Amino acid sequence: MSATDRYLRQPAVDPSGLQDPDSLAYPLPYNLRPKDAIRMVEDLYELLHDLNSQLDSKGYDRLEELLDAAGFSGLISRAVCDGLAKFSRELVTNRYPGGYPDLLPKGVYPRDKVQRSEKGGLEVKASRQESSWQSHSPRGGWFCVVQFAIDRDEDKAIRDREPTTVQAVMIAPLVEEDWSWQPAGEGKKRTGTASIVPSGRSRLRSNAVWVDPIYADRHQERVFAERKLTFSKEATDRVLAVLRGVGAPMTAMAVAEALSDSVGLPPEALKSKVGSVLTGLAKSRHAIRTRPGTYTSLGS
Repeated sequence: MSATDRYLRQPAVDPSGLQDPDSLAYPLPYNLRPKDAIRMVEDLYELLHDLNSQLDSKGYDRLEELLDAAGFSGLISRAVCDGLAKFSRELVTNRYPGGYPDLLPKGVYPRDKVQRSEKGGLEVKASRQESSWQSHSPRGGWFCVVQFAIDRDEDKAIRDREPTTVQAVMIAPLVEEDWSWQPAGEGKKRTGTASIVPSGRSRLRSNAVWVDPIYADRHQERVFAERKLTFSKEATDRVLAVLRGVGAPMTAMAVAEALSDSVGLPPEALKSKVGSVLTGLAKSRHAIRTRPGTYTSLGS
C-alpha cells in the first residue's frame, strides 16, 4: 500500500485506552467486560478495511464516500451490535426489524426477536457527534454510544484522508429524565425526536469503557462540560440543601467544596456558579448574607 493510500489503512487499537472495570460509575450489565469493547472495535476496523480494500480494488469509492451520513452511521451501529453479541456471553442481536433494544438478553425471547423488550437489553447508537445523540423516543435502560471520527476534510484528496476511527465506547443506564422530547411539527410526516440531555451525556461519558488515547484529553473536557451543564440545572436546589444541612454561614468556596465530590468537579470549577446562586437566594429571601461573601439559609 502506498503512502497515498492511508485512507485504506487498518488502524491499530490501543489497549491503554481500556478502563478499569472497578473504576466505572456503573458496573457493566450482562457480564460485559471492557475488553469486549476493544475486541469489537478491532472487528469493526477489520470489517471496514476488508470491505474498502475490495471496493477500491474494483475501482469503487470507500463506504465512507458511497454511503450518506445516516447510512454509514447505520452500518457502524449494526457492526457494533454484531460485535458485542459475538464477544459477550449474555447478549444476542434482536432479530425484529427496528426492534428495541438492539441487543437482547440471551434466551429470553422466542427466536431472539421482539418489537419492544420489557425484559432488558442494550440499545446501540453510533454517532460522529460529540453530544447530539438522538433516538425516536425517550427511553430508560442501558445504552451504548460509540463515537467515531470520519475524515471529511474536503481540502484533502480522498486518498490522503485518514481512515475512520472509534474515539470512545460508552455504556451506561439512562432514565427518561435523561432525555428531551421534540414532537414533530403539525402536518409533518417525520416522527418526533428524543435527544440525550447533559445528565445522560454525563452518565455515558463517565462510564466510558474504552477511549482512544488520542481522544482522551478531549473526552475528559467533555466529561467536565457535561457535569457543569448538569450542575447548572440543579444548582439552586443543591446549594440550598448544603446551606440548610450545615446550618451555619458559608462562603461560595465552602459550598463548592461540599458539593465537589458529588458533582465530580473540582471546587474551583463550581465556585462561580455557586456564587451567583447564593446571590440569587439572598435576593429571593431563601438565604441571608451574614457578612460580605458569607451566606446562611433562611427557614427549611
